[in-house]
Amino acid sequence: MRGRPFLASRRSLLGLALLAGAALLGACRESLDSGGVCSASSPLCPGQGVEIRDTIINPVLAFDSTYDGFPGRGAEYFLPLVSRGDTLQTVVVVRYDSLSTFYLPALDTARSITYVDSARIRLMIDLARASIPDSVNIDIYDVDAGTADDTAAAPILARLKPQYRIGGGKYAKAQLIDSLYVSLKDSAVLAHVRDTLPVTKGRMRIAIRVTGKGPVAFRIGSVESSAAAYLWYRPSNDTSARALVIAPASAGPADRADVRRDLMDYMLVEKNTLPTLPGTMMLGGVPGRRVYLRFNLPKNITDSTTIIRATLRLTQARYPFGDPSDSVIIHPHIVLASQFITDNRRASTLIGVTGLVITDSLAVVPRDSGQRTLELYALVRQWAAQSASPNAPARAVVLTAANEGTFPRVAAFYSSSASAGLRPTMRITYIPKIGFGVP
Repeated sequence: MRGRPFLASRRSLLGLALLAGAALLGACRESLDSGGVCSASSPLCPGQGVEIRDTIINPVLAFDSTYDGFPGRGAEYFLPLVSRGDTLQTVVVVRYDSLSTFYLPALDTARSITYVDSARIRLMIDLARASIPDSVNIDIYDVDAGTADDTAAAPILARLKPQYRIGGGKYAKAQLIDSLYVSLKDSAVLAHVRDTLPVTKGRMRIAIRVTGKGPVAFRIGSVESSAAAYLWYRPSNDTSARALVIAPASAGPADRADVRRDLMDYMLVEKNTLPTLPGTMMLGGVPGRRVYLRFNLPKNITDSTTIIRATLRLTQARYPFGDPSDSVIIHPHIVLASQFITDNRRASTLIGVTGLVITDSLAVVPRDSGQRTLELYALVRQWAAQSASPNAPARAVVLTAANEGTFPRVAAFYSSSASAGLRPTMRITYIPKIGFGVP
């Protein structure tokens, strides 16, 4: 019985609190509906009059450029084998600079190899977005010129001739599955195994080239993807002798371990006559191209307002070379290089991973044209937040193609040197800085 008056008083207090809350909510709702400023009697309500502004920045770029050669030689995760008639031809070079010259028979001592049988290489094939006609010719060339020059491309390309062909064949489209064995001449492999010249002892270097009746484009695995082209051969006519499996290896240059690894397997462009469109920025293709964009944004907007949207607008130029079904996925990357790095090509390699800060991307067909957009809202706001830092990165973006340097698809966009109606622009939507509290 004693608890009832106390319970009644608690109910009364609760009722008063609810009434007060309803009154406060009503005051705020009234302010929101009217768009006016809350009175001093409602200090918790912010002002609701917001002016949204739009501006088009044209030109928006302080600098733009296209750089090629990506990824670097030997850094390819997949190696592109491409043949497009008179316009583009690639080859893949693989080095076997640690050939086995001895083998170990069962229950016997090591013996020198004087016989080679069933020589072949195994290619791990990636058919994602491949272009393959009904049949494909795969040719293997001996490209060891017998010199100590470990880096020059010219001696290798000079040996892509019939007299240096040491293997290959014609393969139906159905044979190009996840892996393929390509035969080599046993005598050619034995000659390298038995070679005693100081420069070429125990090494064999090959180039792989594809051709076909129609465009050919597919990729094979590399050392970087742990799916390299291994060399196989039997070291004896005794069928009980196990086949030797030789992994790619490079013996030179002797003073550069990093370059030696890069030269285990890599891609070379034998021919590329695809044109460059004047007044454009081009990306994709083989070898890979990327675009560096440095922005010139007015600080009175980026640093003194609240950005609610920032849209980069690019005009795609029609590129008439390639299949109608080709497509290019384009990823924008933030540049991490300091604004004090003046080598823009180097800066274009110091970039964030895909999806860092910028989550938007583009999918374009090279033969199309028209305006394309990328949302850079989060990046522009980040630049504003970093404006006071003396070591802030440059206000720059790099555009790359997905699977850079491994597909022959090219996308082109008009650059800042184009006419005003075609050059890149940025549309920024913003509002003045908002404060809270009693005015």
